[in-house]
Amino acid sequence: MPLTLHHLGLSQSERIIWLAEELNLDYKYVFHKRDPVFAPQSIKDLHPAGTAPVMEDDPSPITNNKVVLAESGAIMDYIVAVHGNGRLSPTPKDGATYANFLEWYHFANGSLQPTFLRLLMARSGDANSPFAKSTFARLERYLDMLDARLAETGAYLAGKELTLADIMIFFTLTTMRGFCPVDFDAEKHKHLLAYLKRVSERPAYRKAMKICEGDEFTPLIGAKVELLHLLKKA
Repeated sequence: MPLTLHHLGLSQSERIIWLAEELNLDYKYVFHKRDPVFAPQSIKDLHPAGTAPVMEDDPSPITNNKVVLAESGAIMDYIVAVHGNGRLSPTPKDGATYANFLEWYHFANGSLQPTFLRLLMARSGDANSPFAKSTFARLERYLDMLDARLAETGAYLAGKELTLADIMIFFTLTTMRGFCPVDFDAEKHKHLLAYLKRVSERPAYRKAMKICEGDEFTPLIGAKVELLHLLKKA
C-alpha cells in the first residue's frame, strides 16, 4: 500500500479520496483537523505549500523513491497515470470527448474556483464597485455555461461517462459553497442541480464523503446553502 492520501477536513482534498474510491485503489488515509479554520502544522510539515491535498507514494513505481505531491490536478493526473491505468482521463483517441474533458477539467480550478474566491473579496467591499459587478456577472455566466453543458450531455461534463473533470469541479460546486455561500436558481440551473444530485449518489462519492467527513455530514447539493458551522464559530 504505497499511496498515502492526506485529507484536511472540509477541503478540496476530498477530490483525491473520491478518485481513489472510484478507481478502487488501496491507500492509507490520514485525516487532518483544521486549526481552527486553516491548515494545521501537520499539513504544513508535509509539503512547502502547506495546503491540502497532499499525496505520498513511497516508493513510487516511476522513481523507486518517495514522491510527495500537492495540487489537486497534479495528484489526480499522477494517480490516474501511475496507479489507475489511465481510467477517467480521456485521450485524443476519444475524439470530441477529449476536447470537452480538457476544457472542463481545467475550467474547475482555472476559472470557476478563482471566481468563488473573487466573490469572497467582492462581498467584503462595495457591492456596486466595478470589481464586484464583474465578479457577480462572471459567476452567473459560468453557472449558465455549466447548466447548458449538462443539459446537452444529460450526464457528465465530458460526455456520458464520469471523468476527472467531474471529480475536480464537484468540490467547488458543493463543499466550497459552505465557505462562500452561492445559491443556484432552481429553474435556471435545473440541469446543474440534477447533476449534483446524480453525482452525489455515486457509491464511490458517498463512501469518500463518509470517510472524509463522517456520517453526519450532508453534501451541499441543494439550490441554497448556508455558511459552514466551523466558520460561524470562527
